[in-house]
Amino acid sequence: MKNILIVDNDMGFIFWLGEVLIGANYQPWPACNVSDARNLINSKHSVSPDLLIVNPALQGALELITHLRRNQSNLRVMALGSDNTGALRGVNARLARPTPSDASTKQKWVRAINRVLSGYKRAA
Repeated sequence: MKNILIVDNDMGFIFWLGEVLIGANYQPWPACNVSDARNLINSKHSVSPDLLIVNPALQGALELITHLRRNQSNLRVMALGSDNTGALRGVNARLARPTPSDASTKQKWVRAINRVLSGYKRAA
C-alpha cells in the first residue's frame, strides 16, 4: 500500500482527501502543518511517503520537500494550487483544492494521484 503524506492547514480538505485515498487503497497520513509532518516522519511509525501532497503556502513547505527528497529520490510531490513565486521546483503536479466533493471530483483526484505515482510528469 502506498503512503501519502497530506500537509495542509484545512482539516476539512484533509479529511475529505483521506477518505478518497482510503477508498482508492492508499494510506493517508494527515498533517496540519510542516511541524506535524516532520513529527510523523520522525515518529516510531517512521512514515516514508511515496507521495507528498502539500500546500505550498505553508511555512516550511519547500524545506520539507527538500528534506524528504534528500532521503528518498523517488518521492513524488503534488502541490495544492499554484505557486506564483516559482519557489517549488520539481513538483510533479499541481491541483486546485476542490470545492464540491461530488464523485467526479473524487475520481479526478484519484486519477491525478495514480498518474503521479506511476511516474507521469503532469497530472490532469
